[in-house]
Order: sequence, then C-alpha cells, then structure tokens
Amino acid sequence: MNKITASIEFSFKGEYITPSAELNLDEIMQKHHTIPPLHQFLATLNNIDSYSYEYEMLLSEDINFTQAEGDAANFVQDNQFDQVAFERDWHEKEWIKKLAPSIKQHLNIDDLNQHPDLKSVLLIAYQLGKDNK
Repeated sequence: MNKITASIEFSFKGEYITPSAELNLDEIMQKHHTIPPLHQFLATLNNIDSYSYEYEMLLSEDINFTQAEGDAANFVQDNQFDQVAFERDWHEKEWIKKLAPSIKQHLNIDDLNQHPDLKSVLLIAYQLGKDNK
C-alpha cells in the first residue's frame, strides 16, 4: 500500500496553521488516475475555503511529505515528493498486473522481473501506446 503524509505550515492572522492529511495514494490513483492538485486537496480535507485569504497563504507554501510507505517511499527525498515519477511508476505496475495473466498463459512466465529485457520492451510498448492516444 502506498501512503504518504502531506502537510503545509503557514501563519495566518498571527495563528500557526498546519493542515495535513495521510493520503492513500493507491485509492487516489484508482479514483482519479492521477494525484489531484495537492494544495487544493489539503485545503478541502482541512476545511479551508478556497475563496479565503487563508487559502491564498496555504497556496504560497510548499507541501512537506513525510511517513511515506510502500513504493511511495522511493519518490520522497528531503520532504519533497516526485509526483510525476510516482504516477508513471504506479501506472506501469498496474499495467503489468493486468498483463500478468496473459504473460503467464502465453509465455509461461510467473515473474516478469526475472525477465528484465522483456519487461523493458513491454513498458516501451505501453509508453508508445499511451503517447499515440
């Protein structure tokens, strides 16, 4: 399971505000096929109105990412999350999972990771298919 905690720290009207949320990235990706804009997502989850000055302050700060679990941990460095790389990796793994039964049936391969050249060619074909949509 891919989880990550996203938080923002800012000051508004002399008050220190730290909206945060633990995000189940698998659920988010399955629902949206991408990770929605996280500033807006955090604001919504923390009841911050998008038409407020508080929201404008929130938008001006960077999001910090901590407590990453699963593959998401590979995409966090110095409290920054490489969302684009995570999403690409997540889609590739989902695609490979969908192909696994056909790979087993036609090539009698149980673990594609033991055939890196074949996996690489399949991922290139996947990317070409996405690029040509």
